[in-house]
Amino acid sequence: MRTPVIASIGTALPPMKMTQAESLAYILANFGGRDGTKALYKRVMSNPSVQTRHFAMDNPDEAMEMSLDARNKRFQVRGAALSCEALGQALVSAGLKPDGLDFLVTTTCTGYLCPGFSSYIVEGAGLRPGTAVFDIAGMGCGAAVPALRLASDFVRANPGTNAAVVSTELCSTTMVTDDDPQLIISNSIFADGSAAAIVTDRQVPGPRIMDFSFQTEPASRESLRFRSDRGYLRNVLAKEVPALTAGALGKALAGLSKSAPLPMDRLRWILHPGGATVLDAIRDGIGISEERLASSRSILRRCGNMSSPTVLFVLKEEMEISPPAPGTPAILAAYGAGFAAYAALLEFGDGS
Repeated sequence: MRTPVIASIGTALPPMKMTQAESLAYILANFGGRDGTKALYKRVMSNPSVQTRHFAMDNPDEAMEMSLDARNKRFQVRGAALSCEALGQALVSAGLKPDGLDFLVTTTCTGYLCPGFSSYIVEGAGLRPGTAVFDIAGMGCGAAVPALRLASDFVRANPGTNAAVVSTELCSTTMVTDDDPQLIISNSIFADGSAAAIVTDRQVPGPRIMDFSFQTEPASRESLRFRSDRGYLRNVLAKEVPALTAGALGKALAGLSKSAPLPMDRLRWILHPGGATVLDAIRDGIGISEERLASSRSILRRCGNMSSPTVLFVLKEEMEISPPAPGTPAILAAYGAGFAAYAALLEFGDGS
C-alpha cells in the first residue's frame, strides 16, 4: 500500500487588500466605541506581526452591513468563487483535470450553507457529479488537518484515486463591533482566503502523510469558539488561548511520538499562525527555534489569520521558499475551537 502524498497546494486571496494602517483608519472613522476601545485598536494594529490582510468585499463599507441575509449571500458567492480558484490552481499544479478528482472534503466555520461549498465547487470547478463529497463545519482554525486525514484515508482505501481538501473562510462576514477586547483583537487579525490540497497515492514529489494525532479538551471549550448573538457569529477569544494552544499541541505531539521519538533536531514546523502570541507560546513551550517559524510568521504578516486555510498557506510557503530535502520530517499542526489541536507527521519525498 502506497503512502498518500500531498501533491500540490493551491491558494486564493480576494483582490481587496488593506494594510493594517488603512484598516485602522477605517475602523477609527466608522466603528465608534469608547476612547479605550480606540486605544486598544491602535495598540493591537500597530504590532508588526500582521501588516496586510485580504477581504472578500468590493469596499470596506461591506463590513458594516448588518443584514444577515446579505452577509450569508456574500459568504456563499465570494466563498464559492475563492474555493474554485484555489482548487483549480491545485489541480493544475498536480497535473490533474477536474474529472480526475474522486473525493472532495471542504472545511469552513465562518458561515453556514446547505448544501455546503462542495455543491458549488462540483459545479464551478467542473468536477464529476459522481465525485464523493463531504462538508466539515464548525472545527474552527484547525479543520484542514482533520480534512487531510479524511482525504488520506480515502486514498489509502481506494488505490489509484485522487482526493482534495478545500478550506475556505470569510472571517469578514463575522465582524461584530463593540467594546469587547476579544472582538477588537479578532477584528484586527482575522482575514479571508481559501486553500486547496491534492492528496494522491501516485509517486510524485511532495510531503508524504505518515501519521496523525488529535487532542480535544472540552473543558476549555469556552475559551475559543463562536457563539450566537442575535443570529450573528461572535468570536470568543480568551486571554489564555496561547497557553492552551501550547499545552494541547504538546499532547498531540506526544501521540505522534508513541511509536518512535520525534527527531526534534531535524523537524520542519508548519504551524497555523493563530497570532503572534500563539506562536510565541508554542515556540517557548515546545522548544522550537525562532527561525523554524519563519513560514508561519510570513503568512501571518502578509495575510493575517484566515482560520482553517492558513496552515495550508504555510505549507505552500515552506515547499516553495525553502524546499526541504527528501527524507526531511515535518510537523503540520493547527488548533482552534474545541479546544482542540490537530497534528500530522509528514516526510518530504522526491517521488521515487
